[in-house]
Amino acid sequence: MIYQLFSIILSALFLMFMFWALWYVAIPLLAVAVVLSALGQLRGKIKNKVHKKHAHSQPIRAHDVIDVDFKEVT
Repeated sequence: MIYQLFSIILSALFLMFMFWALWYVAIPLLAVAVVLSALGQLRGKIKNKVHKKHAHSQPIRAHDVIDVDFKEVT
């Protein structure tokens, strides 16, 4: 009986510590990781816009649409 009571109290303390660790440690770390990832993505998009290549220097890819006007030769 005393062993079961001790086991329940120990389990309750362990669960309380785990929920405390989740709330005060894991969730803020996850939030910081999400914010840093978003800032990295934003920085990458800004960097790509600043260093964007001009249209004449881009290679033609397989999925590009090429609009050609044909002129009649007389």
